[in-house]
Amino acid sequence: MSVRIKDLTFSYRNFSLHVQNLQFEGAKITAIVGPNGAGKTTLLKCICAILPAPKGSLFIDGRDIIAMPEEERAKLMAYVPQEHTAAFNYTIQDFVLMGRAAYISLFSTPSSADVRIAHEALEYVGLRHYASRPYFQLSSGERRLVLIARALAQKSDILILDEPTSFLDPKHETELLELAKKLAIEKKKTILVTLHNLDMAVKYSDAMVFMKKGGVVAQGKPDDILTETLLENVYEIKMAIIRYDGRKLIVK
Repeated sequence: MSVRIKDLTFSYRNFSLHVQNLQFEGAKITAIVGPNGAGKTTLLKCICAILPAPKGSLFIDGRDIIAMPEEERAKLMAYVPQEHTAAFNYTIQDFVLMGRAAYISLFSTPSSADVRIAHEALEYVGLRHYASRPYFQLSSGERRLVLIARALAQKSDILILDEPTSFLDPKHETELLELAKKLAIEKKKTILVTLHNLDMAVKYSDAMVFMKKGGVVAQGKPDDILTETLLENVYEIKMAIIRYDGRKLIVK
């Protein structure tokens, strides 16, 4: 599924987001990058309808996202936030089962099929044996994987990850982005991810979107758009780009 943005605007008291025209291709990873305060998280929250966006500005395969019922949006898009603090110390299985909420009617309990889907999601992220463990016992990296498993349990075609690698060590950062790549290839997920690590964004994304001060500065394939001039314009410091092992690396 593809996501299209047309003349999206949203404002806080001291910040305004304005994205005129942007397309996210289906079954691809798009990395959204830029300095702190550029509007990356605000953009993702508008796409998910967590923040109110005007009708006629966000589309999934041509359908207006904002006009959709909430349950229908939940079946199409899954959002993994930067940070998550659980109110209760759920077991991992129960936590992942929350991803099935859009499929379970009010006052009903999860079916055996819902439990199976939750276990399959945990299996996919490599945490099936954690099903009975309490959520509070997990490390930061493990919690990120559980959040992704919960999103996978939604069975949505679009997966939105907001800075999923923050505070992770290089090994877990790589494993998480390898998982995202696997989801795009094997499950045909459309993945939107915000990242601060530019080298990892270049390595794992099919497309990149550079943002600054609430707007899009550049968009396209990493090899096509990544230049030292662009980096200096967006981040306001000089960076060099070198070629190594067939790809671009950024030197600060």
